Amino acid sequence: MQQLTEQVKLFGNGYFNYYVVGREEAALIECGTSAGAEIFARQWEALEDKPDIKYIVVLHSHFDHVCGIPILKELFPAALVVGSSTAQKILSKEKAMASAFKSDRFVGESYLKAGFISELPRVAECGPIAVDAVVGEGDHLLLGDNLKLDILEAPGHSACSLAVYLESEQIMFASDAAGYKTGPGEISPVFFQDYDSYIATLNRFQSLPIRILAMAHGDVFKGDEVKQYLEETVKAAEEGFAFIKAALEAGEDDDEVGKKVFERYFKGGMAYYPPDIMYSTMKLLVLNVKSKL
Repeated sequence: MQQLTEQVKLFGNGYFNYYVVGREEAALIECGTSAGAEIFARQWEALEDKPDIKYIVVLHSHFDHVCGIPILKELFPAALVVGSSTAQKILSKEKAMASAFKSDRFVGESYLKAGFISELPRVAECGPIAVDAVVGEGDHLLLGDNLKLDILEAPGHSACSLAVYLESEQIMFASDAAGYKTGPGEISPVFFQDYDSYIATLNRFQSLPIRILAMAHGDVFKGDEVKQYLEETVKAAEEGFAFIKAALEAGEDDDEVGKKVFERYFKGGMAYYPPDIMYSTMKLLVLNVKSKL
């Protein structure tokens, strides 16, 4: 656990980050996988001064951001699960969640092999997940200590992506809406929903006063790092778009381009994820670029 600011604590193993915001009443931002939630649960148990978790905030519905919810609800049964209306619809679907928990188990096995956990998570399979409260652009969550968390819609990575802004400390909880840093100097563009919306979200972030950019995966950016990282993320997206566009215009088919994109960007923490799922998401980049041609 790391105390990021007076109001924000950081948990997780770096490959996936959890944020607890608030000292009395609090919101848990990000839900992770079952394996990630087990790591969080151990860290939470060791915490001496525990706030009352009022909200569990889902920033988007991809499997690695929601499959930890059953374990988190066991920890915090009175907490409301909060997410977008689109996330609520996706998480209510039996077939979608069966697929999500299949990928979740793969991550659990990867974490077990890597020594991050000592046994497979208690929740290996689960059905639909309930989102108790729907939020969207302009909404906010109120916590003790007069804390207000502003909800922003952050499309581009997914249709259900949200970001949370803590204005009092100028912290943006961006989830995957601001790219995925896979290594030193390397950022994977993740405009899985729509390229233009992804760039618009990044531009919006750049227009706001952000002192800390709290990502779901990897580094937390502070001070001057925030501006630099967001600029690099826009550049990485533009370069990724150009790379795919050039391959398509050279006559390569979608599968060939998808393989090139996968080889270029599947690295870092992504290596703990199912390769077939990650390939299918990289193909989304190809289809999104193709739709703009």
